[in-house]
Amino acid sequence: MKQSLIAWANNTRGNVAMIFGIIVVPVLLVVAFAVDTSREISAGKHLQAAIDAASLAGARAMEDASVSDEEIRQIALNSLTANLQSSHSDMACANAAVTVNRAAGTVRVQSDCTVQTLIGGGLTPDEMSVANAATAQANVTKLDLAMMLDVSGSMGGSKIADLKTAAITAAQTLITPATGDRVRVSFVSYSTAVNAGQYGNLALGRLWNDDADGDGVGKVCVSERTGSAAWNDDEPELGKWVGALATSCPDSSLLPLTNNLTEFETAINSLTAGGWTAGHLGVAWSWYLISPEWADIWPTASEPLDHSEPHTVKAVILMTDGQFNREYISAQGDSNTQAKRMCDEMRDQDVVIYAVAFQAPTSAKNTLKDCAGAESRFFDAGNGQELLDAYAAIASQLSALTLVS
Repeated sequence: MKQSLIAWANNTRGNVAMIFGIIVVPVLLVVAFAVDTSREISAGKHLQAAIDAASLAGARAMEDASVSDEEIRQIALNSLTANLQSSHSDMACANAAVTVNRAAGTVRVQSDCTVQTLIGGGLTPDEMSVANAATAQANVTKLDLAMMLDVSGSMGGSKIADLKTAAITAAQTLITPATGDRVRVSFVSYSTAVNAGQYGNLALGRLWNDDADGDGVGKVCVSERTGSAAWNDDEPELGKWVGALATSCPDSSLLPLTNNLTEFETAINSLTAGGWTAGHLGVAWSWYLISPEWADIWPTASEPLDHSEPHTVKAVILMTDGQFNREYISAQGDSNTQAKRMCDEMRDQDVVIYAVAFQAPTSAKNTLKDCAGAESRFFDAGNGQELLDAYAAIASQLSALTLVS
């Protein structure tokens, strides 16, 4: 009996099976945990990729101002669904939220999803949760553009008609349903001086409406500023008012920034030609039209964007068919000298300057080239078609600028 007990105690057959039976459950749990952890990480990566793509799709849709917030949300959700189905089929995502922020120009996508565990049931949870979010910035660059239009006597006949067509065509390229109110265009016409119209009295510091010629149109002819404000865009105020030396100027005036094509076209079609060429005044007032310093002068809807506004482009298109030949404060230099100095100051404020010479003499071309500051932004038009092509090319370049954040 004693020997039988000793033999039984020394018998090791079945130990492996017993040990395996003891450790199999922990081993399976460790394996399941490792697999599930790997699946959770993988699911999180796939979800993040899908959410990134969805937020980008929504941001791209936001760049078109004609697309509604609800349409943007649906575009983002459709992208999320499509990318999840193609990348991780066993992930269930019941909750997805899309937040459209027009003011910030962003689209945020957030989703909470679940993935089934390997074993499930009593030993491990039935499912794992993964959640991610992403925010994409839309390229909603804004453009404030001013056109300086020569309406001196030499622009009469077909030339003024060609100018009207070119300016309107450029505006039609820039202002579309897709750009909404983020692209605005303005213009100032000039000849012997600038007719600042209803805005002239404010810039002159007057409290009354000047209608000296009695024609009822409120023509206000303005000349240069002097002193510290002669070469900059400081707000007109005491010591910085514009000059009142000019006694002659065009019947046409200026149009503050607008995204209303009909308003722009109507104002352009009213242009008539006559007088000399005070180009430096045209340069100055094209700058004033887009300067935030002059915000109090212009209507609320036409207030220029601040230079600190994110994703903002400010540009002017200078145009003449002749040499600048009329100034009022000769001590500040002739019209060409004053124009070049103001152009330098504008470029220092990151204003993009384009210049178009229309059948102009060499001296005028040199002034415009100097103002543009780059050969790529100077255009020499020898006829009406080339003028139209120049404005079309500028509009195309500006459209490209508004697509870059």
